[in-house]
Amino acid sequence: MDFEKLDGRGVLVTGGADGIGLALGRAARARGARVFLTDIAAEKLARSASDLGAASAPCDVTDADALARVVDHAWDEIGPIDLLCANAGVVTQGSLLEAPRAELDWILDVNVWGILNTCRPWVARVRGEGRTGHVLMTGSETSLSYPGFTRGMPIHAYVMSKHCVLAMADGLRAELEPAGIGVSVLCPGPVNTGLGRSSSASRPGRLGTAPPPVDPAIDPVVARAMGSLARSPDEVAACALEGLRRGLFVIPTHPHIRDDVAERFREIERGLDALPDA
Repeated sequence: MDFEKLDGRGVLVTGGADGIGLALGRAARARGARVFLTDIAAEKLARSASDLGAASAPCDVTDADALARVVDHAWDEIGPIDLLCANAGVVTQGSLLEAPRAELDWILDVNVWGILNTCRPWVARVRGEGRTGHVLMTGSETSLSYPGFTRGMPIHAYVMSKHCVLAMADGLRAELEPAGIGVSVLCPGPVNTGLGRSSSASRPGRLGTAPPPVDPAIDPVVARAMGSLARSPDEVAACALEGLRRGLFVIPTHPHIRDDVAERFREIERGLDALPDA
């Protein structure tokens, strides 16, 4: 798919009520695309879509049947969906060893299954109409490594889920490439969004009250440096569209990600160097 221009292209964004999702919709709209937003936060979604001049419908991405209906509704409302931005996500805090199974199921249901739930009906419609298109999944810098400055933050389930997103993108790329359907994964570093607040707001009642936030075990100097790295959602959306234009599979947003990935690669190299026949 050619991303030099988005004039007349159809774009569907999940998690589109605010943050990166809304910024993706805004960037696509500014480039002439027809945009459809969906999000679990119905009231916020309606306001954001109205401000953007985009079509919308509320949906929980963990509900595969409801999401399939939204994909069809979006297709019928704005025309063929050429770019699918599977962006909805949540974050939780806590120990992997101590987290209840239901808590881990929820974050995987949203961050992993939510993407697959979005892709399945869209791919079926694209194939059924003999079209091509592209999927942009929102992963994270933690899809690529476990950055040093985040290790003191108890978001291990989030990191686990975002590693899954990269693996899923790899698998779908292999599966969909022969059909002319592209796949990319957006890997943002720190972004000024309300992800924590929106995650709490969308937390299912069956999970009970979220545990109180844990003070991150981060050196104050590191914390200040981390804060200085934060980019706006609009900057991240601009990176995403530029990455799509360049035909990138992995689309990072911050230069420091290079160092984190390099450290992970060095760990792999040390393992390979330790092989008996190395």
